[in-house]
Amino acid sequence: MVAFNTNAAPDIHAMPTAARASKDAESILLGIAYYGEKVAAKIYATMAKLKPEYADLLKKFAQMEGRHAVWFLELAKKHDIKLDREFAERELGYLLEQVARYESAKSFESLALVQGFIVECMAVATYEPFLEIADDLYPGSRKLFQTVLDEERYHVDWVTRYLRLRFFDAEDELTALAEEVNVQGVDCVGGSMMNIADHLNEIGLSGADCAGVMMDEYTSLLENVGIEPKRAAKNVVSLFMPLIRKYRHGESTK
Repeated sequence: MVAFNTNAAPDIHAMPTAARASKDAESILLGIAYYGEKVAAKIYATMAKLKPEYADLLKKFAQMEGRHAVWFLELAKKHDIKLDREFAERELGYLLEQVARYESAKSFESLALVQGFIVECMAVATYEPFLEIADDLYPGSRKLFQTVLDEERYHVDWVTRYLRLRFFDAEDELTALAEEVNVQGVDCVGGSMMNIADHLNEIGLSGADCAGVMMDEYTSLLENVGIEPKRAAKNVVSLFMPLIRKYRHGESTK
């Protein structure tokens, strides 16, 4: 993702259609997109090891995520953007700790919830609105972001189908797992959403709206796999609201 610096004077020779975006914001947002896609590839590859019967498909997912990372890196190089690795690693470190714990416990379902729902919901909530301004900021990039978005939704669709069958007629078991995963997963990924909100605002998107979409998307997915709607909403909202409150008060979310 990327961000405009609305206070900067446009260079009409460098950009035919839009004001030049803030390099710092671009570095942060494209950086977390790039490194986030690499983490996603790692998670799907880990899932493939845990469930050999789904290995071919999950390896395909990992390859897709890796390809997204390559595309974002190429986009950054094309526009002379140095990705902010330090910011991305700080944001993603907490997530990687959670993933390592689930890998050690061989908890495929926990990884599926973290990656297939929580992480993918953040991606969808930011990539989708960005489509409207992609070509203004990076001419010709809308197709790239549309492809990435379509593939993320493809991953979500499979994880939804898997979890629906895995926990068929076992709502309490699924709810308990989701509540356990949510505590750290939403805190980490939702916190990252709050930490990039101001940068999203700079391009005319609403960071708060993106966070709201992420929250709604995740709640809907939990409902789709069998968790009672009020229960799903209560759990997700209870975890997001403290993050939103911190954001509104200018406090660190992590």
